[in-house]
Amino acid sequence: MNVNDSEIMSGLLTKAGYLWTENPEDADIVLINSCAVREKAENKMYGTIGQFLKIKKSRKLIIGVGGCSAEKEGKAILERFDGVDFVFGTRNISDIVNLIQRAQKHKRFVDLSDKLDCVSYELPKNPTSRHHAWITIIYGCNKYCTYCIVPYTRGLEKSRPYEDIINEVYDYAAKGYREITFLGQNVDSYGKDFSDGKPKLDLLIKKVSEIEEIKRVWFLTSYPTDITDSLIDEIAASRNAARNVHLPVQAGSDRILKSMNRRYTRQQFIDLVKKVKDKIPSVTISSDIIVGFPGETEEDFQQTVDLIKECRFERVNLAEYSPRQGTIAYKYKPDNIPSEVKNRRLMYLMELQKEINREENEKYRDKLLRIIPEAKASDTALYGRTMNNKIVIFNSQDTSLIGKFADIKIKRITAGPLYGEMTKNENDAGFDIQNDPTFMI
Repeated sequence: MNVNDSEIMSGLLTKAGYLWTENPEDADIVLINSCAVREKAENKMYGTIGQFLKIKKSRKLIIGVGGCSAEKEGKAILERFDGVDFVFGTRNISDIVNLIQRAQKHKRFVDLSDKLDCVSYELPKNPTSRHHAWITIIYGCNKYCTYCIVPYTRGLEKSRPYEDIINEVYDYAAKGYREITFLGQNVDSYGKDFSDGKPKLDLLIKKVSEIEEIKRVWFLTSYPTDITDSLIDEIAASRNAARNVHLPVQAGSDRILKSMNRRYTRQQFIDLVKKVKDKIPSVTISSDIIVGFPGETEEDFQQTVDLIKECRFERVNLAEYSPRQGTIAYKYKPDNIPSEVKNRRLMYLMELQKEINREENEKYRDKLLRIIPEAKASDTALYGRTMNNKIVIFNSQDTSLIGKFADIKIKRITAGPLYGEMTKNENDAGFDIQNDPTFMI
């Protein structure tokens, strides 16, 4: 979501006449869009502020700090760093031009106002990709997991109007975009705050499946109890919905899940994964897991190990528990798992997931996979991904392939990317991209 926010701010500033520079040292205005999910990300923000403060000592420079850490720390950032000119929130990025103009009057300030009603598809954007668009459809989170700072920095859930989102998709399609990703902290809660109280991500996906120019639709992040049967069925029926679902489980122990205020049990999560895999052909499931949550015993950890073995995720984002001031867990639970225990558990899960990835990837050996190349992997190779989110690297220096379809014969397997050779692309005579609506020929 930070990427999408930055695209909007950049677009607004460009429209207002500001010029972009690739070299931050040449900039007259610097905006730092921060993250507060983990302590490491917040420390990175502080380090970045320090780098620009050194530049500011030698010349005029306006520094603004936004994003989740800015929302969390607010005035404390101004008090800690004399050279920061203004702090803005996660819900007023549409007001960035006015905020900068205020800062240019040499008045330091904090503005955390809510301007989400001003967000629409008509806002100018400077996308980071020319074929893949990121569209935030819902802001905030209502779940209040005890370890998570997001509800306090992004606010409660607020969905964008349905027609506004569809108009944005049509706008991207007209500009030649072929992939979109719907974004939200709990993306499948989209629409629950409307008058009828019903989630509507399935309706968005169904509508976008009618837009011929859009070849793939992704969405993240999901919350396990918000995934509906109608959404699963729509993904299975859709010609362009990606066969990948990101389902953060966070832990495999019911005791720890309850302590985290996750609203499902271990068995409910396993049943959901089975349902998704049964209903959606070739689907892959990815997840998030936190190790070392306060009170996590070896038995709790082993239950997480067993869950990974049973679910066999396509990818797992692993993290050691990081206390975040302002969260419920920070207030009432000590961080009582030694760092060496956290690290040992993290390393064990990393090796386990690598083993699973390698085993799962074996089924792609010598297969012909359809991908959309995304960018250069090296000076002599490109990378892209399949409809079910497998990364594929192949030898080519032809960047004109980026954003188009290509068929790759897989020659080498790793625990991460697949490696292969291109057999044809959609510009070849007789190639019909509709022959295979999933990912494998």
